[in-house]
Amino acid sequence: MNVQEAAYVWSFQLRNSFSDHRAQPGRLLINEETPRFVRQRLESMGYDLMVCEKSSGPITAVFFDRKHGSFWSAASDLGEDYGIAG
Repeated sequence: MNVQEAAYVWSFQLRNSFSDHRAQPGRLLINEETPRFVRQRLESMGYDLMVCEKSSGPITAVFFDRKHGSFWSAASDLGEDYGIAG
């Protein structure tokens, strides 16, 4: 997945900072716009998927592609966030 697609994924791998503080390895919250083939691939890898309209955020990310020497930026679907790479 690219950096924009990754901005739409929420992992329960780490302990929750709120409420019951449980870690839920293998569970992912993903955006409903995630392509079906990506969902199928994640499920085939054993992930338990939760799908919703707004899956994360606000998150911004910048990825440096070492192979091509370029930056890629992304932002989640909450707020008025944007990623800028220069």
